[in-house]
Amino acid sequence: MVNPDDTAGSSLETSPGGNRSTASPLPASGAADRLRPGLPAPLPGSGALNRLAAGVCAYAAGALSDNTARAYAADWAQYALWCRRHGAAPLPPAPQVIGLYLTDLTDLATPQRRRSGHSVASIERRLYDVAWTCAQAGHRLDRQDRHVAAVLAGIRRRHARPPVRKDALSPDDIRAMLATLPRDLRGLRDRAMLLLGFGGRLRRSEITGLDRTRDDLDAGGADGAGAGWVEIFPEGLLLTLRGKTGWRAVEIGRGSAPATCPVFLDTDPES
Repeated sequence: MVNPDDTAGSSLETSPGGNRSTASPLPASGAADRLRPGLPAPLPGSGALNRLAAGVCAYAAGALSDNTARAYAADWAQYALWCRRHGAAPLPPAPQVIGLYLTDLTDLATPQRRRSGHSVASIERRLYDVAWTCAQAGHRLDRQDRHVAAVLAGIRRRHARPPVRKDALSPDDIRAMLATLPRDLRGLRDRAMLLLGFGGRLRRSEITGLDRTRDDLDAGGADGAGAGWVEIFPEGLLLTLRGKTGWRAVEIGRGSAPATCPVFLDTDPES
């Protein structure tokens, strides 16, 4: 993975042949950096409007998770570095250049480079991330342009493969994993995480981001870093989780056996 710092610097870049080509400044890696506080020219500045403009930045900064922002920045850095190496300007995005870039991602196996190309899913993700970053810099990348759409359709037709599906964990798998855990505090923690994740079909980030109560979540700060909180009832657990599209509730009932119950942690080694 390329360090985004490798793509920063002067707007004049040197092509492999030694020629100088004009390249647009690269977008900043954070949404808040791209959307700085400011007002349209016709509006006079005031304390209230300036506070609203600062609020715009705060909301823009919270639009993406940290992992998503890092993925966008990494894919943009790869594309910008590719442009530098080939004497092309990353901004504004030229559909012909994008088509060349997608082809290069696919056809990496050459006499000079003995590596296989990227998967179709990775290429589609990189195209989306580059288009998104261009939009944040005020430039529109038309993914329906024939220089992009036709190339991507050809890549899909020639290189697409059926998705590789992984088998889900079974209850027997969970029991075998639980049997390896010690009966100390750390083992009980890991046991709770396994059973909660299995019972609620939770993502890793949802498990590790859970707080004990809603008050704990609010105390974490205005950025809302927590993933949700847990409520315990006689019938089981109610998890309130923060998702990409809002909040959702997940109910987890008591298990049929104490050894595999996600609500009641069995601490008896003889059970």
